[in-house]
Amino acid sequence: MDATLDAARAVRGQSLEVSVLTFENGAILWERFGHNALVITDTLLGESRAYNWGVFDFESPDFLTRFLTGETRYWLAVWPTRAMLEEYVRLDRTARKQVLALDAVQRAALAEYVEWNALEENRYYRYDYYLDNCSTRVRDAIDRVLGGTLARAFADVPATPRTWREETARVTDGDWPPFAGIHVALGRNADRPLTRWNEGFIPMQLAAHLTTVMIADGNGGTRPLVAQDTVLYRAQRAPLPDRAPDRRVVALLLGAGLAALVLVLGRATGTTHRVPSLAARLVMTVWYGVGGVLGTALLLAGTVTKHAPYMGSNLTLLQVHPLLLVAACVTLLAGVSARVSRALGWLTALVAALSVTGLVLQLTVIDQQSWPVVAVTVPVHVACALVCRGRGARPSPASSGRAAQALAA
Repeated sequence: MDATLDAARAVRGQSLEVSVLTFENGAILWERFGHNALVITDTLLGESRAYNWGVFDFESPDFLTRFLTGETRYWLAVWPTRAMLEEYVRLDRTARKQVLALDAVQRAALAEYVEWNALEENRYYRYDYYLDNCSTRVRDAIDRVLGGTLARAFADVPATPRTWREETARVTDGDWPPFAGIHVALGRNADRPLTRWNEGFIPMQLAAHLTTVMIADGNGGTRPLVAQDTVLYRAQRAPLPDRAPDRRVVALLLGAGLAALVLVLGRATGTTHRVPSLAARLVMTVWYGVGGVLGTALLLAGTVTKHAPYMGSNLTLLQVHPLLLVAACVTLLAGVSARVSRALGWLTALVAALSVTGLVLQLTVIDQQSWPVVAVTVPVHVACALVCRGRGARPSPASSGRAAQALAA
């Protein structure tokens, strides 16, 4: 403690107001997660500035590379509060302001910290979806001046826990490519119950949790951290659901439909080595090819990138994996020779066995909630194996005739 510094802060802090400005979901994918900023208002100078840690640039030369490797670069920008509020209202996003009941020393200390953080040499950071984003930066700045009060208050897991997978699925539901991609990408670490501290990566959740915190009032008692809570603007769009809808049945119907397509097309056989029909092989080649590309990307992301904490330890690698690229090539060439056809039979059986093993592990041993992925992939992998079962072992009618003639001679 520095008595002289605190005395100066006590004077400066008298004219300061600290608040959290929270914006709910927007229309674009990355806007659906919400946004927030820490606002410092100097009533003496008539200035109000919003400290916004959510700034990035799609057009930066290395953005895609950084995004894929988990080295995404974000930074802190300072906006006039009114300009920021007007911009988000224009985008029809609900705006909520929470004035914090910090004492004068804490308000001044927080202002000093964010001003230091806004300096050119300090404002950049490596963005992390769950552990270090615009919302967690607001949370951590407040907790810093409260001496860890938020960390202690938010250390518990709620009675109805949330997970990183569930929260991300809730936000992306209805936008099918990212919704499916999230379930493919996230491993079992994303299914651990979150403390309220970790839930703070969602700005709306942080705002809700701030209302539950009590802090010392300086007289031996306590007072709520949030002194004033006001909705400044209510959006016309519907808010996000509180929980992610269950899409397992939809996924299972999709998987069953694709499996039925493979089985129907596979009933017809080619004229050479009794391989599956050309139509069936084309469908299987696309299926295995897409799965192989996804599996290769998933394996790399979970091992050699900064995404590993969430995308590693992923049972989905038993459903999509690099081996599927080999299966795609063998499927396409299955009509070339009996040897290739036999290889296809064994390869599809192995792929199906790995897929079923993944299902059994999720049911019995490993708690990974990527059920939409399993519901789609297991039926199709099994159907492909059934279509190719034993086909390469049987000779074609032409080759049987030649063999009989040879024996007669």
